[in-house]
Amino acid sequence: MTQIIECDNLIKIHKQGNLEVVALQGLDFAMNRGEFISIVGKSGAGKSTLLQILAGLEIPSAGQVEVAGVDLTDLSPKQRVNYYRRGVGFLWQDFTRNLLPYLRAIHNIELPMLLAGVSTRRRKKRALALLDAVGLRSSAYARVHTMSGGEQQRLALCVALALGPQLLLADEPTGELDTETSLGIYDLLHRMSHEGGLSVLVVTHDVALARRSDRVVRLADGRMATQGRYQTQELLAVDRRGMVQIPRELLIEAGIADALSARLVDGGILLEPLEGDHGD
Repeated sequence: MTQIIECDNLIKIHKQGNLEVVALQGLDFAMNRGEFISIVGKSGAGKSTLLQILAGLEIPSAGQVEVAGVDLTDLSPKQRVNYYRRGVGFLWQDFTRNLLPYLRAIHNIELPMLLAGVSTRRRKKRALALLDAVGLRSSAYARVHTMSGGEQQRLALCVALALGPQLLLADEPTGELDTETSLGIYDLLHRMSHEGGLSVLVVTHDVALARRSDRVVRLADGRMATQGRYQTQELLAVDRRGMVQIPRELLIEAGIADALSARLVDGGILLEPLEGDHGD
């Protein structure tokens, strides 16, 4: 299975006045084509920064990042704009950022294609097919302001997919929706990934939603901490320097506070709290 995303030792430093904030510090991450991945982690873990870099909206400070064979560290400003418009679809938490309220639903979807020079017939055919896919065909000519939040987010998804990107990036796409509607959006993304071959990368804070994806990646302090499915036994990620980040909740459950010992045992490595070191 080929990879659509490959990040190698990715670093991003934000400058805030005289301060420098390290958002990503040596992140290694890869994603296969057609995979549906959720990224979780506390505020400041680097989740949204990673999405912004993958979308071409931010430039990494160091490291390498490729999306569908495109080296995002070596693009001219014009190439970067073209990549954002055509290479990926981006779904915002505030779905109104994908929509123009004074246009009807179908015309919102047609607009990116119009700007890209797609013919009228092909624009309409593509727009109606996307509306069919998300269950909004009957609302094709509805005004955006008359649609519910869930309908507007599904319409925003159509807009993000209008030009047929291989990768969809979604930043907290259900953050402003109720639980039932959120589950419906996730089920729709799952279907588009598994039936349509779309690669989907979603940032979310909701563990219940994350469980519906193929793989969950947890970021902590700008690095990958764990990956796999949410379960009692977590799959920990080892970066290329051999460093492992263990989720704090697992350390607490194991009675480990600030230090631990590691020794080889048959079939693996045993981690134990140092004598005198106990969790609260």
